[in-house]
Amino acid sequence: MGIEAWMPLYTGDVLASCADMSPSQFGSYMRMLLYAWNSGGLPNDMEACCRIAGGCSPTDWAVVRKRLVVLDEGTSAERLSQPRLEAERAKQSARHQAKVEAVAKARAARSVVNTDNSTDNNTDDRVVNRRESESEPESESESEIKNTSPSEKLGATRQKPRRTYRVSWDSEQGFQGVADEDISRWKAAYPGVDLTLETARAHAWLVDNPTKAGKRNWGAFLNRWFSRVQDKGGSVGGAKPVAKSFRPDAGRAMTASEYADWKAARQREEYIRSRARKRGGGIQSLGDVIHERAE
Repeated sequence: MGIEAWMPLYTGDVLASCADMSPSQFGSYMRMLLYAWNSGGLPNDMEACCRIAGGCSPTDWAVVRKRLVVLDEGTSAERLSQPRLEAERAKQSARHQAKVEAVAKARAARSVVNTDNSTDNNTDDRVVNRRESESEPESESESEIKNTSPSEKLGATRQKPRRTYRVSWDSEQGFQGVADEDISRWKAAYPGVDLTLETARAHAWLVDNPTKAGKRNWGAFLNRWFSRVQDKGGSVGGAKPVAKSFRPDAGRAMTASEYADWKAARQREEYIRSRARKRGGGIQSLGDVIHERAE
């Protein structure tokens, strides 16, 4: 009787039914249950059951025996087992049998399908042989359709014409095919962009980055390039003047670089004055120090 390899164990029921057992009695009882699950039952013999339990005293055997029943009494299949264990074995056996029947049905269905396919193939062969015997000439179109694979037929029906673009580019001649209407449209959309200058910059960038030159829609590429330049402030009018801000410690407006230079000079002067104080020579200005070094 085929069953699953695992045995369900309801811990709450086991603990409740074995509350009166000592540790040795519980261990012997569990070993007997595991043996009964794998072997279909226990021999109806005290000595054999005690050996299966790994050693069991008569007192422990008496406690365990109260929970076992005799199955198939008086026959050659007589055995001891636990009622709940046998009920679970019956459930597992039913599930196993259902799986076996389902597999058998699936195999039978596959064999029927294979038989039908072989019958259809034989019918097709007979039709082809009859046509060849009649020597009917095939037209050129029929022959081409017959020799085309299904994937080729599907590709032919889905294939779309390759789209062509007016604007092109190569590393030697740059952008070609730019029409006057393109320039007018870009000038209106990006008034802050020098189209000639930025087109030259885009060409130089593509020459230095050949792996990025695999595009086909170069008009869209230029449009995106001009858009980024416009968003960054445009390219018309040259460099923007650097903004100055008032520096309270310096007492005047300075750019960031001018303020950094002024601060470095001031720190240098303070350093020279501190060195002079340590040497006892009094406080000297930066101009005096430079004049002394020049002399």
